[in-house]
Amino acid sequence: MKVVTGTLMVCLMVMVWITVGASSSSQHTESLVFIIVDAENSMPNAHNLAASLSSQAAQLDVPVVIYSTSREWPDGGSWTYFPMLDRLNSKHGSSKSWMVFVGKHTKVKMANLLQVLSTKESSQLVFMGRGLQDQEETIIHHFARVDPKQPFLYPDVRAGMVLSGALITRLAKKWAGSKIKAATEINIDASYEFGSFVKSAGIELTTDSAFCVKDEDHCAILYSPPTNCGKAADVSKIHFAIKSWQQNHNKRLPILYGTWLKQITNYAIYSDVEDSSYGTVSLGVPNTEQGHCGKTMAIIRHAAQMEGIHWLFIADDDTLLSTEALSELLACHDHTQPVALGERYGYAAALPHGYDYITGGGGMVFSKPLVKMLASPGVCQCPSNDTPDDMFLGICLRILSIPVTHSSAFHQARPMDYPKGRLEGEWPVSFHKFWMVDPYHVFSHWLQPRPPTHPQDEL
Repeated sequence: MKVVTGTLMVCLMVMVWITVGASSSSQHTESLVFIIVDAENSMPNAHNLAASLSSQAAQLDVPVVIYSTSREWPDGGSWTYFPMLDRLNSKHGSSKSWMVFVGKHTKVKMANLLQVLSTKESSQLVFMGRGLQDQEETIIHHFARVDPKQPFLYPDVRAGMVLSGALITRLAKKWAGSKIKAATEINIDASYEFGSFVKSAGIELTTDSAFCVKDEDHCAILYSPPTNCGKAADVSKIHFAIKSWQQNHNKRLPILYGTWLKQITNYAIYSDVEDSSYGTVSLGVPNTEQGHCGKTMAIIRHAAQMEGIHWLFIADDDTLLSTEALSELLACHDHTQPVALGERYGYAAALPHGYDYITGGGGMVFSKPLVKMLASPGVCQCPSNDTPDDMFLGICLRILSIPVTHSSAFHQARPMDYPKGRLEGEWPVSFHKFWMVDPYHVFSHWLQPRPPTHPQDEL
């Protein structure tokens, strides 16, 4: 087999362009275009995935193109998928190609994927993935109406998704007329929002069991989050900062003390008053009904002066946390580098003026070097104490050119706000809100020290 390659720089995570089987004897006339989404701060994962794809393509004699979004399109927003539509259409829309979107924590069995696609044509309008379905209206989807008689399936992008070249062309044309609306939109759940966009173009998701979050023989694309990156981060070197105020002390703080706070010692509850009953700390910032930028930045400046910490975790007083899951996850990240980690949202993220941010309810994690950067004079000054803290920090991170590293293990909402399938495949780090739930049950069922089987296996 003859292999012709362009400049191959997988180790640097630039685009990998591989034309395999250029001879006329190749059995595969349709190419696979892999897009590794969100490869920034990925440790070796994206590199290993690109190398694996290259190797499998060579063995199977398949023409393959591999992109890494953080290197090819570093201007941001690729995680929403919309900015890539024009680019992919201009390069591959008119060719016989399949667009295969995968994440940095994905494993691909290319032979199985080819089998899945063998009954399809890339000239058809094809949209495939692991289907998720909301059971009720939920805040994370703007309380969009749910009709049980006409269920809306959207892709679990953790397990990848496949779009035909023909569909990419249709979506690129539709996106051209949708940018005005997108200019002021909050981006919450890329799976749902992109799936809704595809449906508005007249195409329904075809769900297939080959898109997986649990490893089985038939899987073509498997979500495989890191579970062993070495020794877990030292919890004593994580400073846990909980934001509260005096009206919440009696209602919420006993719940925190009865759940995850009893597992740690390096924490402080930052309030507007010092309350000896709960050991709260005041940094001199008055409470605000919303936003809390002043309090959050006071915490960051305070933490910048702390000795011996590697990480700062900022949470609300109704955030529930698995400290064990967090420490295991942090082992996959370098605390000596500027890192911002959590559940990523965006404001007009698909457009040049937009930005990403960590939504605060699920917890925001910053490495000590980044804490010092944010605390530096003139770098991140709140316009007012009640400016939305998480969104304003997103603006600061953009100015500093620090990407938001997304983890789907953090959750801005309650377990009941997510479809069952969305909570399968990984150990949750956090949930948010005590409203209409028993927080003790949420903690014991989902966030206690790792059981022999994950909680979702019991549902």
